[in-house]
Amino acid sequence: MDIRRMKVWLLGTKADNPLPFDPQHARPDCLCLHAKGEERLSERIASLRSLLPSLPIFLICEPISQAYNIDDFSRAARAAPDGIILRGVESAARIQMAETLLRVVEAREDLDEGAIALIAMIGDNGGGLLNARHFLHRHGRLIALGYDGDALDHGDGAIARHGAVATMLAARNLGIPAIDFSATRSPAEAFETSCHQAARTGFAGKLTENPEHIGIIKSAFGTA
Repeated sequence: MDIRRMKVWLLGTKADNPLPFDPQHARPDCLCLHAKGEERLSERIASLRSLLPSLPIFLICEPISQAYNIDDFSRAARAAPDGIILRGVESAARIQMAETLLRVVEAREDLDEGAIALIAMIGDNGGGLLNARHFLHRHGRLIALGYDGDALDHGDGAIARHGAVATMLAARNLGIPAIDFSATRSPAEAFETSCHQAARTGFAGKLTENPEHIGIIKSAFGTA
């Protein structure tokens, strides 16, 4: 999946019909849903695909480890989204773990190997930022790295700036884009400033919860 032309990642709402945006005038490039708290993921994804059959659907999953969130992550994969955004990726070993779990689910659910893409959020936690220079090997399904300055220390802007640069450099080392997931709930003016800063830094796109922000993102990052 080539996401270099995908500028807008819109978080889903509980109500699919009517849609929270006008698909003719304010259409996002991808729809993101939080896997946590969704009891019927497969049905929700099927509903959204019936309304917007050409729109990729990604599930946002909580961090995984040897003893935490394995079942929830696998449940999300069994819903057969187009991709998973994995939060709290502290090291390359977490990407390998996600790769293994996804491969198992794909085999059991009779999905093509690599059918579920992966975005690794390394820029939302200290471990990922400290290990950013060690992300050297790209797995085939890894299509982007993610950054979320809101998840870092709110009291020190320098940490957020370092996180953005570290995420961008790691993505460039891997030859993949970086996506900015921060400031999703900001007022329009602050969100516009955040978009332009992200675009200047080299990020490929931006996530929003507000359909009114779609035009701001496309203006900041360009429509091509």
